[in-house]
Amino acid sequence: MLAAGAVLLSLLIGTGAYLGLRTQTVSEARAIALEGVRQRGSDWYAANLLGYVAVLNHPDGYTRSALAETLAEERRGFLPGTGTVIDVAMSSDGRSALVSDAREGSGLWRLERNPEAGRENLTGNRSTMLDRGYGPVALSSDGRIAVIGNDASGDVKMWDLSEDDDPRRTVVRAGDHTERLLDVSLSADGMTLFAGFGNGSVEIWSLEGGKPRMLARVREHASGVNVVSASGDGKKLLTISEDSAVVWSLADPLHPAPSSRLRSAGRKPTVSGWSGGVMSTDGRRAIVGRTVWDVTDPVRPTQVGSLPSQAEGGVPLAVAGDGSAVATVENEPGGVSSLDPVVVWGLKDPSHPIPLATLRVPDSQSWQLAMSGDGTTILAGTRAGGAYSWLLPKPRSGFIRDACVASQPLRPPPGFWEKISEVRPPDVLNEEPFDICSGLS
Repeated sequence: MLAAGAVLLSLLIGTGAYLGLRTQTVSEARAIALEGVRQRGSDWYAANLLGYVAVLNHPDGYTRSALAETLAEERRGFLPGTGTVIDVAMSSDGRSALVSDAREGSGLWRLERNPEAGRENLTGNRSTMLDRGYGPVALSSDGRIAVIGNDASGDVKMWDLSEDDDPRRTVVRAGDHTERLLDVSLSADGMTLFAGFGNGSVEIWSLEGGKPRMLARVREHASGVNVVSASGDGKKLLTISEDSAVVWSLADPLHPAPSSRLRSAGRKPTVSGWSGGVMSTDGRRAIVGRTVWDVTDPVRPTQVGSLPSQAEGGVPLAVAGDGSAVATVENEPGGVSSLDPVVVWGLKDPSHPIPLATLRVPDSQSWQLAMSGDGTTILAGTRAGGAYSWLLPKPRSGFIRDACVASQPLRPPPGFWEKISEVRPPDVLNEEPFDICSGLS
């Protein structure tokens, strides 16, 4: 009995020591993570290093989210001169952005890496001011054709941007002030324009040769068409109103035919109607509200997944060209609506969407989104804070690991750790070879 008691006592002591050590590891990891948060904006190298070490010490929700938001904030850029953004569009390569602003008008921006900043972000420079008006906008995949509409009058204009210093404007449609323009979309080559109106109608225009002509006008919605989103080849079109979503076959653009309707499938009873959605450039995937659809066969669309959370059906959306990633503006539970984040979801397996990154803007609500073809450049327009961009790594195994592989922190010089942290230097700093990414799962 004495022997058994001794064994039990040693086990209890050992368990207590282990729990004490684990508690110390957890508290140290979270202390390091907090120190990393404090370094944001002043020393990005220190912020990243502290964040990675915190996750390596103890990977939990706190340390991972702190690091992920540090990495995302470091990659955020601002488009100076933007204020109240009405709509945004982006070229497929992520280098050109069209921004419609209620204060400044509509202009084209060049998004470029800043080699002097030492950061993985983009700087925005307005290269061309196109129009003092504002409204829905669209940009061709190569950034050479821009379309700007006036939501109140229904006017639509196009610009040929082949010559940077001499953009050529053409009036596509002169509005009659009876039809409110809600959304526009372009085929990848910029030669076919799609427009949705408040009376439920959709127009299709040819822009070939800079001589616009209307190909068709149809009406399949009982309420305003909030979304028109075309495939890159212009052969499919997704239109969404509060009453329904329609997938169109446009093999003959003179006679567009509705292939299928998605009326209430996947819509939560608490959501009054749909107003958000998008189709991927390859025409194989559509996101309607929170539901993900395979529309390879537009006659028989199949729901293949849904995005989690309790966000409304009108959430802004942007999708990668192959539908492998989508960006949404999320309603953060218990948070302030003006701080609702942009979340990038991985949809390689659409039945199990994975949150890849959470992106935040300072003190303003994001409400318009655009995404480059490969899903690595995100553009968000806000109601009062201007437009912001992010340059993300290509999604492979998760944002934290991908960001580490893309720009792994160098080994800190002697004495550096003691300057930025009150926690003892972790063993990982002395490992040979120094590869902080290898420890991330």
